[in-house]
Amino acid sequence: MTARPTTEVCPVGPLPDGLDPDRTVPVRSITLPDGRTYWSVADHALARRVLSDPRFSREAAVAPGTEKLMTVNPSADSIISMDGARHTRIRRLIAGAFTERRVAEFRPAVERFSTELLDRLADQGPPADLVAHYSSRLSLSVLCHVLGVPLEDEPEFRSLVPVLFQLDGDETEGRRKAYLLAQYMNRLVTRKRRHPGRDLLTTLVEAGDDGDRLSSRELVTLSLALLMAGYDTTGDQITLAVLAVLLDPQRRQAVTTRPDEVPELVEDLLRHTPSTPLSFTRVATEDVELGDVLVARGESVVVFAMGANRSPGSGPGPAPRHLTFGYGPHRCVGAPLARLQLVSALRGIGERLPGLTLAEDPENLPWKPVGVTRGLSRMRVTW
Repeated sequence: MTARPTTEVCPVGPLPDGLDPDRTVPVRSITLPDGRTYWSVADHALARRVLSDPRFSREAAVAPGTEKLMTVNPSADSIISMDGARHTRIRRLIAGAFTERRVAEFRPAVERFSTELLDRLADQGPPADLVAHYSSRLSLSVLCHVLGVPLEDEPEFRSLVPVLFQLDGDETEGRRKAYLLAQYMNRLVTRKRRHPGRDLLTTLVEAGDDGDRLSSRELVTLSLALLMAGYDTTGDQITLAVLAVLLDPQRRQAVTTRPDEVPELVEDLLRHTPSTPLSFTRVATEDVELGDVLVARGESVVVFAMGANRSPGSGPGPAPRHLTFGYGPHRCVGAPLARLQLVSALRGIGERLPGLTLAEDPENLPWKPVGVTRGLSRMRVTW
């Protein structure tokens, strides 16, 4: 059994105002600096209820005229933003593409990418930035492979994907790149229809149920949703997982000497130091009693997953019960792929760079600005 170290060795970094994973209130009202308000839910049982109760709507949260809480928001026709029958239909059609068995087919490629990047890092010599030279590159390499992006297209693809997470900069240039990315994905979908492969996008193109098929538009928006959910978040999660391992001797020992325990360690790290500390916003479609408060119709609700993960009911058990990948109808379909990358990354580092250590003060690490995801913009390491 993997030792479960104290959570204090996992730096928290910046979070939205009023949120602290170690000082949580089950349901509390948060007022943002500009006056907007929302309900934060940090109790595990109540969080699961919000994530599964249809009265807390994703569609209402992205509807025109609804006050938006987050800087980055999926489009209204994204699977991340759907409710009810529309959402159920898409999930039914794509279910076969994201099974544990299907994702396991990508394991050799994921492990190869990890090995190549770590070998390149070792050849380059210390010190190095793990974010730039490993974490972000691994997650994007995996997405290119999984979606079947041709090798000759990877430079273009890599230059466009970051626009999905752009929080500032030239708005016109951002819109231009977003358009180019959507156009590229449309061309890729067309290519997969004509020349099927063994990639996940081909599986989605061919997915069907009683004659029902995903349209080209649905395939493009679904691919963009996969990129939004699987690039920055996974790269950040790899970095945060490595950071927690480097700061805790018990975790480090597990990674370097007991690789069979790494999958369980990954679940522990997902619980305590998630790259996605918050859920996407939901809006109450009617008055709902939630714990000791009444959430009025039209009010916004956000699950503080990082806090809920540490509340009663989220601890060790026979199955992972953290909420880092969500819960209910919108539970992350890409969770098996994210887990595969995390396990491959930690095992690869344990095998190839067992002496890896931080090359900067953990108290002064450069965190990304507060946003949808939580992560480091740089993490210098040595070995």
